[in-house]
Amino acid sequence: MEDCFVCVCVSVCDTQSLGLEELYFPNLIHEDLTDAVTGRPYRPLSVSEARQLSAHLQEKWESASPGLSVVLPVDAHRERVISQVQSSRVVVIDGETGCGKTTRIPRFLLEEGVRDGEGATCNVLVTQPRRISAVSVAHRVAHEMGPALKSSVGYQVRLESRPPEQSGGALLFLTVGILLRKLQSNPSLKGISHVVVDEVHERDINTDLLLALLRSSLKENPDLRVVLMSATGDKQRLSDYFGGCPIVKVPGFMHPVKDRYLEDVLREMGRPVDVTPDADFVADVIEHIDRCGEPGAVLCFLPGWQDIKAVQEKLQAKRHFSSGSQMILPLHSSLSVLDQQAVFQHPQEGQRKIVLATNIAETSITIDDIVHVVDAGTHKEHNYDPRTKVSCLDTVWISHSNVTQRKGRAGRCQPGQSYHLFPRKQLDSMTTFPIPEILRTPLENLVVQAKIHSPDCKAVDFLSQVLDSPEQEAVRDAVRNLQDIGVLDKTETLTPLGERVSCMSCDPRLGKVLVLSAMFRCVLPMLSVAACLTKDPFYNSMQNRGLVNKAKEALSRSSSSDYLVFIRAVLGWRRLQHEGDREERDDYLYRHTLSKFSLRFINGLISQFSENLNEAEVVTRASECQRATSLYNEHSNQDELLKAVLLAGLYPNLIQVKKGVVTKGRFRPNSMFFRTLNGPVMLHRASVNRGKPELPSRWLTFFSAIQSNGNVFIRDSSTVHPLALLLLTDLKGDRVEVSLPGRSMVRCELSVETWELLWELRTSIQTMLYRNLNHPSNAIANSSQDGKLISLFVELLNNTDSNPSAQSSDSEVD
Repeated sequence: MEDCFVCVCVSVCDTQSLGLEELYFPNLIHEDLTDAVTGRPYRPLSVSEARQLSAHLQEKWESASPGLSVVLPVDAHRERVISQVQSSRVVVIDGETGCGKTTRIPRFLLEEGVRDGEGATCNVLVTQPRRISAVSVAHRVAHEMGPALKSSVGYQVRLESRPPEQSGGALLFLTVGILLRKLQSNPSLKGISHVVVDEVHERDINTDLLLALLRSSLKENPDLRVVLMSATGDKQRLSDYFGGCPIVKVPGFMHPVKDRYLEDVLREMGRPVDVTPDADFVADVIEHIDRCGEPGAVLCFLPGWQDIKAVQEKLQAKRHFSSGSQMILPLHSSLSVLDQQAVFQHPQEGQRKIVLATNIAETSITIDDIVHVVDAGTHKEHNYDPRTKVSCLDTVWISHSNVTQRKGRAGRCQPGQSYHLFPRKQLDSMTTFPIPEILRTPLENLVVQAKIHSPDCKAVDFLSQVLDSPEQEAVRDAVRNLQDIGVLDKTETLTPLGERVSCMSCDPRLGKVLVLSAMFRCVLPMLSVAACLTKDPFYNSMQNRGLVNKAKEALSRSSSSDYLVFIRAVLGWRRLQHEGDREERDDYLYRHTLSKFSLRFINGLISQFSENLNEAEVVTRASECQRATSLYNEHSNQDELLKAVLLAGLYPNLIQVKKGVVTKGRFRPNSMFFRTLNGPVMLHRASVNRGKPELPSRWLTFFSAIQSNGNVFIRDSSTVHPLALLLLTDLKGDRVEVSLPGRSMVRCELSVETWELLWELRTSIQTMLYRNLNHPSNAIANSSQDGKLISLFVELLNNTDSNPSAQSSDSEVD
């Protein structure tokens, strides 16, 4: 527990409650707490400092006299909203689409605090589900408040941060993930007066975790208030979750929007009733709107990136769109914030804007000139089977509330039209609300976060407190997976490895890869892999998949590793950023079909993960991770070591490769069969290992499996040297055995002398890892000793056969 006398944050009028400690030590800094607004160490203000800052803010606001650029429906309900927030620590705002809640309510809260002379203790955090929402709303609010006050408004999203100039009278828009990170270093949100959770109905896994943590923060921080805002969703359930808190309904204003369902659209276009709503039909509908519809922008909702590109290409191929009288803009979460912002631009006179978007455009952002909405009625949804450990990315029907949200994007500036490309009867069979993400995704990352925020609580108990608790068996399965990779021990406590991995803002397995890469001195390549598994570096579309595969083949150079392809693509580009000219860089991107934006984003992730490694105390300085001549990159050019580190991090994700397959009643001796612990798999056509007649090893490691059309596909994989299997994975019995729970996948007969040598090397490697994970500060002192051991390991990997004779077995040996 912190000493309470250094944590108390008092209002100006509460001088009676001041203890002697505050009077004598007013400026004491909490080195263990971080200011959630500025990111600096948290320091509560003394009474005199608070009074002085509040008076300054009050004067500043009165002088600036910020107005409202337009009148919104919520403006008439300002006093009612403020009154409820003041009288109840949690309030649910049931704000209809178009009421202005996203931009106005956070400002109302800050303005009220400042004008009441409590600006110094008024800091408002506003979460948005997506980066584009946080950035665009922050810009809009800052613009409305005017030049004198815009420094009080800021935003923070992944890889981009422009916080307010100071804490006290501040308004910070941020993504839910960023706030979860802030809660790690300031669990009770000391110094924060209000947290506004916008678009709470989306129910992504981070939002559900945030709501559970905010309930704890409210107990620990009596000055904190929480406002939950949604246009759709089950507001009563939210109210019940927070003890029956009040629900404030705020009506919106929308111009009327006319609904057209598939049968209406077909009739209007003179089409037969059996048309399939594919990319061609969607493009035809947009062309019909452009020819016959009222002026105004078109927003088309599509399931995914490939659908967006397909429709865009269909439109651009039409003669009607060749004149340039249309501005066609894609909108997807993978685009840069700058590229996303383009959708807010108004087209030139006589030009129609057409935005092709996923559900990213469903909430939070307002493209104010949208008149026509085209809704395909589907979206991409991840589902996970904990039994097989396989994820499915399915295109599924949206919910009734999604339909309402999408329709609500039209009619902001004039009467609108909504073209639903599904039959009217389909609406009746749609679910009321989307299935919460927490019920359909892997839970390992969530369990690690639970251990960070509540280390003494069992994962099942902690996750029973969220709004929709996942099945207990799914939680236990996630715990077992984390125990298998060494992140949790048998008591569900974070191990020394787990303590390091918990600092990494990525999947726990990738976090383990990064931590191990620091130990084995090959950090930069592994940073590249982790970043590329978060963001694909290739410029991919339905039209250039063949080009991408050719580029991957060229980068692979017989490495039999998709991960080495990522490494070479990224590090080659980084090298040209320092050494090459613009023409060389552009040629490199063209030759390898790489996306400049994606590589910039990946570079940002590399920097972020470097900072994480520094927080985890496994590197002395974050900058050392990216310096080629650094000790941490001593072996970054050793391909077999890189594959070995990937194996150690991703294990037990292992594939056995067998030659000889029976298909259609015939034995095909040269065909290959791939099997994981959970059954047969296929290599995805995007993998450099797909279709190879020979592989240099009988084993592959992989990151994830995706099920599609009844088959389980491995998108990216890497061959594994058997020596790495023997030295870096589990061993059982008298024989050397790579084992997974309940099944042995390979055994190797070795002489006693060879086995004793390997056992000694394995023990030395495990001792090095154990020592450096438990006491990372001693790694420098042991640098020379560790260096010799790693060099020996590298030499053995490089000078031994990667495909020795070995017996493969599907069952245990007696």
